Amino acid sequence: MSTPLQSGPLNALYDVIDFVGQLKDPEEDKVWTRLCEKLSVAIGAEAATYYVFLPQKLQIVPRYALGVAAEDLKGTPVDIRTGLSGWVALHKEPLLVPDAYHDSRFLREVDKVTGFRTRSVLAVPLLDRLEMTGVLQFLNKTGEGPFPPEDLELVLAATRVTSLALRAAKLESTVDKVTARNASILENLGGGFLAIDMHGRVILCNPAAKRILQLPNDAKLNVAIDVFLVGLPRLADVLMDTLAKRETAKRQELSWSHQGQDRTIGYSTILIQDPRGELTGAGISFQDITGFKR
Repeated sequence: MSTPLQSGPLNALYDVIDFVGQLKDPEEDKVWTRLCEKLSVAIGAEAATYYVFLPQKLQIVPRYALGVAAEDLKGTPVDIRTGLSGWVALHKEPLLVPDAYHDSRFLREVDKVTGFRTRSVLAVPLLDRLEMTGVLQFLNKTGEGPFPPEDLELVLAATRVTSLALRAAKLESTVDKVTARNASILENLGGGFLAIDMHGRVILCNPAAKRILQLPNDAKLNVAIDVFLVGLPRLADVLMDTLAKRETAKRQELSWSHQGQDRTIGYSTILIQDPRGELTGAGISFQDITGFKR
């Protein structure tokens, strides 16, 4: 059974949680670089490296290096079938090595090139669910001893929390982009479009819909459709019937009178679903066809 984390590592973990809690930018290199710095301080590592995984080439490439000979490491690719960090990338498992020179996987040539003497190694895979994205490696615990298991627990917990935060930030960014794109398309449609949620509240009304239905430009959303279309209850009924019956209407017509003028719209309705196929609302697209009916 592992020893409980002490106050120092716990404070470091709280610092990481606070960091990822404020994460807005889903740029992975920036996030993992910052985390690499934070964890190096937290566990007292003399040097650290953040590697990004290139699956096509079966390589990990240093994107950020901290400590002695950092500049000699950056940008030099490593085959994942060699070295300790390569082993971590290949097997998607963490590694805790108390004496690097007594481990056959260790590449002594790297120390020869950099002049840095590696004693102990702590390395963990960076995973997006089951997909390998990179490796964080820490070298030489400050002092004489190796990295203890508690340091590995801290680094694993921190990287898992950060991976989840990164995934959430990327999903949010994607949703925002798709929403903005769809909103732009709807805003520029020549025809009207109205949408309601499962409770019959208006969630979208494009400018063309307001113009065709002669609604005020500042008409408020998130109100019941029968309140929103108080002057046109039949159209509100069409949307609610689509939602209630789970049946769409195609190329239908609806006439009404507004300020003493008879008007006609042609419309079709749709059912709105989320990515999992769950029903989330209904929508109606329409055109003013009054001129064509005369």
